[in-house]
Amino acid sequence: MSQGQIQPFVTAMIVVRNEERYIGAAVTSFLEQNYPKESFELLIIDGNSEDGTVQSARHAVEIYEKEHGTVQVRYLKNPRRLLASGWNIGIKAAKGEYVVRIDAHAQADPDLIRRCVQILNDKPDVVCAGGRIATETLTEKGKLIADVLSSPFGVGNARFRYSEESGYVDTVAYGVYRKSIFEKAGYFNEEFMRNQDNDMHGRIKRCGGKFYLETSVTSTYHARENVMGMMKQAFGNGKWGIIGWKKSESREGISLRHMIPLFFVLANFFLIAAGVLCEIFRWMLLAMYLLYFGAAIYFALKKTKNIGRILKMCGCYWILHVSYGAGALAEIFGIKGKEIRYECDSVVGKKAN
Repeated sequence: MSQGQIQPFVTAMIVVRNEERYIGAAVTSFLEQNYPKESFELLIIDGNSEDGTVQSARHAVEIYEKEHGTVQVRYLKNPRRLLASGWNIGIKAAKGEYVVRIDAHAQADPDLIRRCVQILNDKPDVVCAGGRIATETLTEKGKLIADVLSSPFGVGNARFRYSEESGYVDTVAYGVYRKSIFEKAGYFNEEFMRNQDNDMHGRIKRCGGKFYLETSVTSTYHARENVMGMMKQAFGNGKWGIIGWKKSESREGISLRHMIPLFFVLANFFLIAAGVLCEIFRWMLLAMYLLYFGAAIYFALKKTKNIGRILKMCGCYWILHVSYGAGALAEIFGIKGKEIRYECDSVVGKKAN
């Protein structure tokens, strides 16, 4: 698109609750987009925050406007306090031809909107374009979690976390959507407290929509800062993956990578139980773990050459996969536990657990 050409109007959204510490950086990352300010608006959709989230957001806007002039920002309420309900409020209120969202714990690449709008204009079959996600943390301890969550062995074929090659993909994060696709595929399912994206993207694909990953764009998000937080998130994601599979109109939102941790946990149960009766199953269990940790070490070596850190990463891989699989298994067998209300804090936010 030429510099003098009128750009399509874009609505950016941040759905947030109790994220005073992070919201300022998220807001600023959208305000600093390399995109004409007259063709852009920002919606901050708050789920009745009990801290200074809204004030921090307003402060970030005020600081930006003092240096760069007035920007189009609106503040909306999200009474249900859910991510899905907040996204739906934003989409329905959006003035833009395109809509884009990031989490409160994230910062958008300065070229996110410009490059993704260009892709959508150039490729009519693409309904959502997004960039890579770089996993970062605020503490040294959290960097271990970030390495695990940005590894193909940790997250499967979620290419937006690690791919170096642009192209058509199964899904993207922090994407720019054609607003019209929601009229065709429907809005985010507000019954889902997690995995709303999987369900939504499954319906989009069933409508013939395609996703495109642009690797020249890299946004960031802050991962869990400790192993316990990672465990809780993985367990909940596994549980809601099965709930989503049962409730979803389309099974396309759940892929093989979402089911592998469940198969891994089931294999453990079966081989340990059968191994009590027959030696061959003990050897099979040993072979499975030799293969598993061999792969874990291989992928850990891509992140670090420090032996101690490699061992810690292998342990975190195992905890991540077992927690995810256990969550799925708990839902399949109807094991009830403390329900986690997944409110409109970020996917990696401190309030999600």
